[in-house]
Amino acid sequence: MYRRFIFTTLMTILAFLLAFTRPEPSHVKTVPAPLAADSANDLINAVNALRASNGLPAYSINSLLMYTAQNQADFMAANGIVTHSGPGGIGLTDRLLAAGYPLAGDLSLGGFRAENITSGSEGMSAQSAVDQWTGDAPHLNTMLSPNLSEIGAGVAVAGGRVYYVIDTALPKTGGPPPAASPVVGGESAVPAPPAGMQNDALVVPVVVINTPNPNGDVVHEVLAGQTLWQIAISYNVKIDDIKRLNNLLDDNIYPGNKLLVQKGVSVVTEPPPTENPPIAVTVPPILIETRLPVVSSVAATPTSPVVNSAVPANGKVMGAVIAILALGLLVGVVFSWFGSARKS
Repeated sequence: MYRRFIFTTLMTILAFLLAFTRPEPSHVKTVPAPLAADSANDLINAVNALRASNGLPAYSINSLLMYTAQNQADFMAANGIVTHSGPGGIGLTDRLLAAGYPLAGDLSLGGFRAENITSGSEGMSAQSAVDQWTGDAPHLNTMLSPNLSEIGAGVAVAGGRVYYVIDTALPKTGGPPPAASPVVGGESAVPAPPAGMQNDALVVPVVVINTPNPNGDVVHEVLAGQTLWQIAISYNVKIDDIKRLNNLLDDNIYPGNKLLVQKGVSVVTEPPPTENPPIAVTVPPILIETRLPVVSSVAATPTSPVVNSAVPANGKVMGAVIAILALGLLVGVVFSWFGSARKS
């Protein structure tokens, strides 16, 4: 009877100990990851896969076209619209020229370039965008044109929507570009150049920034092929400001025009040297006792992320106390049992 009591008491203590020291399961809420839009490379791969399935060579990626396409995607996302017009209503041709792309073709007709744009929910894939563009001839021509050779893509996400853009173009080379039939459809048109046109005359000069004159005015002389938008972004001013300063009624400018870009810019000049140099005064340093914190030698190693323990600190202390008490009680019971066994 005494042994049964001891065994029952021991089992009760062990069960009590396990109940207080068992770590509680952590309750981690699984938050679904937000839908991630495909990348610009995914969009280009989908277009090139479509070209391959139609027996056409893949488009080459051009960094300038990547830049213009991404800028247009960012512009649409920032304004929540789907449009071929950029900031200030600028069109695709001027955007390519302003970026420095050597666009082939008759620039008065837009040159050899095309652009596809679309938007959808944030989970819309690049392949879905390409499938959508195949539904009409102008957008399909952008992707399957045999007369264009380079591509750039842009992807932007805002307000739960994704915006996809591809810019395709033909760069200017030494020889004449291949002829193409004009396609009606806004920015997806690829116009044909006039017969006998020489591409060497289509070089668009880069805008060279002029410094202010003695009056503080900045004047720019327009060169052939330069646009008002290209000049404005080069000088970091607004188109409307240039038009106001020069009394322009529209955006038309011509080679040889001298445009007042900025007026009354302050010219920074160095102060004249003084006859008497300043006297150097030596001030004795003031010693201030400071105590710097001791830095451990392992501070340079990256720290591990903090992991919240499943058992609170108070629970660990309580468990340790109960374990000690249980161990002491167990030892006392064992000694009592041995003493009873010897007497019997």
